[in-house]
Amino acid sequence: MKQKHIGLLGGIFDPPHIGHCIVAQSILEEFNLHEVIFIPAGNPPHKRKFTPFALRYQMTQKAIQNNPHFKITDIEDRLSGKTYTIDVIRALQKESPGVMYLIIGSDQWNEFETWKTPNKLIELCNIIIAPRPDAVITGLKRRRNKIMIAHSPLIDISSTQVRRKIAREESIQYLVLPEVLKFIQKRKLYRKT
Repeated sequence: MKQKHIGLLGGIFDPPHIGHCIVAQSILEEFNLHEVIFIPAGNPPHKRKFTPFALRYQMTQKAIQNNPHFKITDIEDRLSGKTYTIDVIRALQKESPGVMYLIIGSDQWNEFETWKTPNKLIELCNIIIAPRPDAVITGLKRRRNKIMIAHSPLIDISSTQVRRKIAREESIQYLVLPEVLKFIQKRKLYRKT
């Protein structure tokens, strides 16, 4: 049986926005992936403040629920301590065997050498770099066969931007999926207190 080709898209998803879904769908098609697994961050080493995992997980679930090729995992919530990408990939390989493609933004790629055991990570999975409007892709010389650059659209939307708009009581319609918008409104998330 042919091995599954699985995209892995991690993030804080606080909240998930349409940019996440557009880029994931574009990469799914461009690289002939069977599915993209969304991985809400549990306890990332590089972030301090974020909405509780359960709420971010539910929002992400709502954002992807109408796409049969998009899946979600709570793996990072089940791992103890700081959740490093290398540990997440190892755990996922046990749960979802297949050829793994880690999807990261060009901003993340430019910090990749500061991640925990970056060389080991490249051995475990392929890396797909999604270009971002604010980050030029550098340092691609080594391991070129394991690192690919996507031709996904440049989406200039960030979760930070969405949270700021909500705090200023501005509309976020068209920035997030309708189900996510309803969830945020119902839970009164990101409002100034």
